[in-house]
Amino acid sequence: MDYAIIGTAGHIDHGKTALIKALTGTDTDRFMEEKERGISIDIGFAPLVLSDGRRIGIVDVPGHERFIRNMLAGAGGMDFILLVVDAREGIMPQTREHLAIMTLLHIQNGIIVITKVDLVDEEWLELVHQEVREELADSFLADAPMIDVSSVTGQGIDWLKATIEELLPSVPHRPDHGAFRLPIDRSFTVQGIGTVITGTVWRGKVRVGDTLSLMPIGETVRVRSIQVHGDNQEAAYAGQRAALALTGMRSEVHRGMMLGEANFYQPTRLMDVRIQLLKETTYRLKHRERVRFYLGTSEVFGRVLLLHGFEIPAGEEAVAQLLLEADVVAEPRDHFVLRTYSPMVTVAGGTVIDPHPARLHRRNKSSVEEGIIKKEQGSLGERILVALGDHLGLSVTDIAIMLDEPLEEVDAEMRRLEKESELIFGHPQRSWMPRVVLENWASKWQMIMDAYFLKNPYDLWMPKTVIQSELKAAKIDSKWWEPLLARVEAQRGLVVENDRLRFADRKIPLSAEEKKMHDLVLQALQDSPFSPPGITEMEGLFHWQGKDKTIKNMLHVLTQEDLVVAVNPDVVMTKEAITIAENEAAQLFAGQGAFSLADFRDALSTSRKYAVAILEYFDRQKWTKRSGDVREWLKKTREK
Repeated sequence: MDYAIIGTAGHIDHGKTALIKALTGTDTDRFMEEKERGISIDIGFAPLVLSDGRRIGIVDVPGHERFIRNMLAGAGGMDFILLVVDAREGIMPQTREHLAIMTLLHIQNGIIVITKVDLVDEEWLELVHQEVREELADSFLADAPMIDVSSVTGQGIDWLKATIEELLPSVPHRPDHGAFRLPIDRSFTVQGIGTVITGTVWRGKVRVGDTLSLMPIGETVRVRSIQVHGDNQEAAYAGQRAALALTGMRSEVHRGMMLGEANFYQPTRLMDVRIQLLKETTYRLKHRERVRFYLGTSEVFGRVLLLHGFEIPAGEEAVAQLLLEADVVAEPRDHFVLRTYSPMVTVAGGTVIDPHPARLHRRNKSSVEEGIIKKEQGSLGERILVALGDHLGLSVTDIAIMLDEPLEEVDAEMRRLEKESELIFGHPQRSWMPRVVLENWASKWQMIMDAYFLKNPYDLWMPKTVIQSELKAAKIDSKWWEPLLARVEAQRGLVVENDRLRFADRKIPLSAEEKKMHDLVLQALQDSPFSPPGITEMEGLFHWQGKDKTIKNMLHVLTQEDLVVAVNPDVVMTKEAITIAENEAAQLFAGQGAFSLADFRDALSTSRKYAVAILEYFDRQKWTKRSGDVREWLKKTREK
């Protein structure tokens, strides 16, 4: 069954509350102050019983400009409005502002209700009809039915009910599929029951026993019971007013919060939007201007970040980003209203394009704006590619939810994009990356390596951790590292070894002098394999005084080339010497079992200093295990 919410709009004291009472029998003014002052202060609610017995919700809003924030809290859930105009006064300032708000919220259906017709004569009433039609000629109510009523005498009330029933089937209904979502407009405590919240179900359905998230704080609650128009129900559906009794509450609940399907909605403070300034305003919305942002029942402060230019003139529109000062929950295609910070005037509204975008910069304005417009207006394939470019590694289900499109259509389109090589499928994680993003990151990978080797010219290898830190910073999941590595290898050629990598054609650039020193240092280490000279000795041996830094660089190069091994910070030996030492240690252990430092020293015909350095190196490599003064050889055992 489809449901809809009817809302009132109009100037203060034009008879909105009295009209609802005449239609439903319910007085929506709940507070004593409202009854004493004769004006509505907060939003009120009543059920309207249709001829088939079905009940739909009516939301009454205050008409005074001081309570416009309360009016906005109710307007977000409306599907159909009754624009109420007093026959004695005609269109007034708050009539216009309410109508502007309804326009900004993209409400497209309604009835014009002329109230208090029992207080004017026919001639005056005709003039009012003419004025109202002229005022609304460019609005969505231009061709709406206009009905004269008196809430006192009952004139026109039955006609109004019949017209509502006639028009309701043409009202677009809220989707009952997808994740449940309900902006909270009231919260109170009932003795014996606990916390009760009320609101209009914006999407999906909720059942008794469901686990929900209280957003934006993310607190988990459970639905204890449900009432719709005062009757206990097992479920509530999109387009219905519902009261939910909740258990598991730990935080105070207030208007502006939202109940949503558990682990589904994520709060945001930044969103891509399209902003439309009212034609009637003389205001110009400026870059970085502080505004009041209204979505659902929430009101938060934020700043408008224009992507080009420094203002939006009256009647114009632009894509932009909104940077908010508090968390909200939004979906693509949500409608919002903007009011100036001070004085508070409604000047603009808009549509959410992406509630979780990357922060954009004006210096890339053309490409940035193009990307946002593709999210908003592009084909399904274009929107999928843009979404995946912003949020790497999403599944088909994630994308369908994000774009608010049927899962089957999204799945088919993603398969087509994969077939055309526009998407790369990440097996077995069932996630995706656009080809262009993969190629861009492969190019960036090469740039990172080039920059590393420019900064470290004596390195033959780059540690994997360098590129991994860059990928993590970009929030590229580790499951994509192998496809990226394969793409770089195909483009440039890579050699990967344990935790390091290099380009296949990488050579360390050495000058003629450095090449000569490189060869002499290696020869010196080869000539004394188990008593190798240190840097100071090499300076004296080759008359290289003052060239200790160059010697260190050549030792580093030899290490990178796997020709020598840094046994410890002070001792460097050739790879060949380490292999001989391994064999000697293995033979000692095979012949006599655990062996001492002295046994090992004598086997190598070296000094205690170098024997200790080599054995401690073996200990760190887990090739030997020291027990007191002797060691066991473990390497062959570990290799079996």
